[in-house]
Amino acid sequence: MISRVGWSLAVAGVLGLGAAATPAQSLTLDQAVRQALSANAGLRSANAAVMAAEHQAEVQALAPPLTIGGDVENVAGSGEVSGIRGAETTLRLGRVFELGGKAQARRRLGATEFTRQRNRAEQRRLDVAALVARRYVEVLARQARLALADETVGLVQRTRDAVAGRVDRGRSPVSDLHLAELAKARAELEREDANHELASARAALTVLWGDTTPDFDTATGDLGTLPEVGSFDALVQRIARNPDQRALQLEAEQVEAARHAAEAARRPDVHTSLGVRRFEAFDDQALVLSFSLPLGSDARAEPAIAQQSAELDRLEAESREQALDAHQRLFGQYQELQHARHQVESLRGQMIPRAEQALAATQQGYEEARFSFLQVAQTRVVLLDLQRDAIDAAARYHRLLADIERATAVSGDTP
Repeated sequence: MISRVGWSLAVAGVLGLGAAATPAQSLTLDQAVRQALSANAGLRSANAAVMAAEHQAEVQALAPPLTIGGDVENVAGSGEVSGIRGAETTLRLGRVFELGGKAQARRRLGATEFTRQRNRAEQRRLDVAALVARRYVEVLARQARLALADETVGLVQRTRDAVAGRVDRGRSPVSDLHLAELAKARAELEREDANHELASARAALTVLWGDTTPDFDTATGDLGTLPEVGSFDALVQRIARNPDQRALQLEAEQVEAARHAAEAARRPDVHTSLGVRRFEAFDDQALVLSFSLPLGSDARAEPAIAQQSAELDRLEAESREQALDAHQRLFGQYQELQHARHQVESLRGQMIPRAEQALAATQQGYEEARFSFLQVAQTRVVLLDLQRDAIDAAARYHRLLADIERATAVSGDTP
């Protein structure tokens, strides 16, 4: 992993899909990830939530405000207290003295919420980077399928022309020409499908950084490169430090902070005020001091403390369950990754070369009038299917690799 540059950008190197110097209208995975991380709407929302939590923590750290108040008594009466002759006017300044560490508990609670929001933003960044990688791989796969379709169209066109010449010379039946033309029409339809699928894949990638129209023509990268991954045991050790697992730990810290605040609430706060009273009847002033202390604070705090204790028990069990689920999911992805590699190596190393040999032999046999054109067409279909399977298996390998990198990304790797 690359510190602070982050998992999200290191994925490009891990997948083997990055490129150094490329034309202006081409796109690398590095560029795609950077654009998404800087312009994705979901990330802007997550960053705004972090700022809101930071400001909320500042609010929670504030001490209770001073209060100012006043009273006017014995006014608008009758007899000796008519008008304002017997008025008593009081101006007071009040303050709440917090006991039991309530201010510290509030600050701790605000800090834990801020940390949780930062972790959520990091989770979102990892999610976006992984989604970019998956969609980028899909673009590469669709490009490869289109290139294969173009190659197939060219091949069947040449074959159709050759068959037409043989039919003209009377060496092949007219039915062979019909089959060749059908093969050409089918190949052109498949090329059209591949074009549409590539356009959809490019649009799905572009929307991740807020654009509706792709601003690139080609995604650069080689699906054929299958990077090795670490051992399963090494990957498992990283799960505990993943932001997903850390999210439950931070939630537990917040619940613990809430319990601490509930325990602090056991001690009542002292409400005090100091003021000056004016006696109009005597033309004198005097100080006024008052205080109040609520009763029953300890009993009122007990339910909240019990609630937070129950939440901690829940989170402990949930964390254990999530860790087991993450381990099992990683195991499945790791096994699928190995299977995808085996498929790619088998297809490219054994099956496709044999299919190419079979096609060459069948074409030779057709030239020598030992095989029908139908046999040639069937052999070509087998080869084409194997080539498509190889593309799909390689794309599946890279998608699984992106998923594994997402599941084992250590908290703090993203910028």
